[in-house]
Amino acid sequence: MIIDSHVHYGANSPWGDFSPEYLLEIMGEEIDCAICSNLEGLYSKNEYDCNMDMLNVARKYPKLKALAVCEPNLAEDESVIRSLLEKYPEFIGLKLHPECMKLPADSEKYDKYLRLAQEFKIPCLYHSGHIKSRFSSPELIYKKAKEFPDVPIILGHLSTGPRSSHERAIEILLDSIENDTATLYADISWIDSSFTELSETLDDTLYLIEKLKNTKKGDYTHRIMWASDAPVGEMNQKREFYLKNLNIFKTRILEYFGDEDLLENLLANNAVNLYKL
Repeated sequence: MIIDSHVHYGANSPWGDFSPEYLLEIMGEEIDCAICSNLEGLYSKNEYDCNMDMLNVARKYPKLKALAVCEPNLAEDESVIRSLLEKYPEFIGLKLHPECMKLPADSEKYDKYLRLAQEFKIPCLYHSGHIKSRFSSPELIYKKAKEFPDVPIILGHLSTGPRSSHERAIEILLDSIENDTATLYADISWIDSSFTELSETLDDTLYLIEKLKNTKKGDYTHRIMWASDAPVGEMNQKREFYLKNLNIFKTRILEYFGDEDLLENLLANNAVNLYKL
């Protein structure tokens, strides 16, 4: 089984117009399911319209598992998302994008959504940006996560930027684990990627795995999930590139760690357990 734990569809995004059918064509039969959100919630649709569209897509294409996009920068309260979570169990988590919303991740406006995640026992996938981002740095996300230590919060992309940004994000992950201050996860989309291709060495991804494999509390690689961020980026917009980069990941993990179980966990089991799939 392979699960892509970070994908999207949606029109009118800065990256293009992507239908659910286009996303499914890119992933093909190799991907068993994908954790999906509707990009239109970040640019053109309100919480209700965006997420009802996502619900209908998930019902039409069961391979796509729905995240509810939250708009704390615009919404007066959490009533729309609460209603969706109460009525539609298809929503398995929340999606938050501080960078696109231009709302710092430590803002108290996120609290109402994190309280919902706490109540419904679901994870929150955040876009985590460059360590110096004033909106979405892992440090800001961690600051807020510590206020809700039992809510699983995923650092989407771990962070963006150079090795130094990734190293700081990994330090944050380790601190949260070893001091039991928050429940942080990471997906590996873009860690070793350029706009067009995945590095064949995967140095930063391997560093992340090695660090979480050897925390002071033992192996915490269950907090890492494979992801692509498709169809954002040229490397995720053509099926042959997408599959090439998936195969590079699989090959490199086995070459470096020689551990089939680890690979299966990164590709699927960790997401299954987190999202209760």
